Amino acid sequence: MITIGTGIGSARDIVDRVRRLIPHKWFIWGAPFRDAILGGLADLSSWCYYIVAYARSQSRLATAYGIWLDIFAYDFVGTFLLRNKIADDGFRAVIKATILQERVTRKGMINAITMLTSNVPTIFEPWNTFDTGAYSSPNGVGVPRYGSFGYNVGQGGYGNMILNDQVFIKIERGGGSGIPNVDGYGNPIAGYGSGAIEYLGPSSELYGITDTIIYQIVNMTKPTGTTMWVAFIGSTFGLTSESGILLKDETATNILVSQ
Repeated sequence: MITIGTGIGSARDIVDRVRRLIPHKWFIWGAPFRDAILGGLADLSSWCYYIVAYARSQSRLATAYGIWLDIFAYDFVGTFLLRNKIADDGFRAVIKATILQERVTRKGMINAITMLTSNVPTIFEPWNTFDTGAYSSPNGVGVPRYGSFGYNVGQGGYGNMILNDQVFIKIERGGGSGIPNVDGYGNPIAGYGSGAIEYLGPSSELYGITDTIIYQIVNMTKPTGTTMWVAFIGSTFGLTSESGILLKDETATNILVSQ
C-alpha cells in the first residue's frame, strides 16, 4: 500500500518547491487560485513520486516486501518455493538461501543453512580426518609429533570408514516455527483440558521456518551422492510476562529461558 505523507515528495512539499521557483513579482506569496491549481497538479505528482519509490523497492530482493517477494520467488524457482505464511524477512532469507548460494559443496550447504536459520550448523563426517582428527601426526623433519585433540579437548570424534559419503548435521532452528499460540510438551502454560494446547495433524498449517523448509535447503545444496543425517537442536528463548518483560530468577541476575 502506498502512503502519502507530509515529507519529501508529498503534495505540500511539491507545492512549496514550485512556489519558490515562481518569480516574486508575478504573484503575491499567498495566491489561493494559483495554489489551488498547483495543489491539484502536485497531488498527482506526489502519487507518481511514491509509485516510483514503491517500484524501486520491489525491484530488489533486499528491499522488496509483500506479494512482490512471492513474485520474485516464482520468477526464479516457480512453485518450488512457497511462502507458507512466513513473514517478509523470513521469506527473504529463504529466497536468498535457495537461489543465491554456492551448491553441491559442504561450504555451500553450511552457508545456505546459516543464512536460513541464522545459526551455523555443526557438521561431522566420520570418514573425514579433518573432522575426526588424529591422536598423532606423521613424523616430519624438525616437526614434533602431536595429535589434534585429546579427551574433551580440541577437534575430533570417532571415525568410521564404513560410513563413507554420510554426514551428521546438528541444526539449531533459529526463529520460532510451527502453530502460533499453541504450547508444546515440557512447557508450563498448557496441560490436558486447559491452556494453549491442541492436537495437530498432517493437515495443520505451519508457520515460520519449518523443518520441511530446512530439509529442502539441505537437499538442494548437499554434495551429490551423499546422505545427510539431520538432528534439530531446540533454541532457547527468554520467558516474558504478559506485558513483554523478561523474567529473571530470585537473584534478578539470570534470565529464565525455555528450552
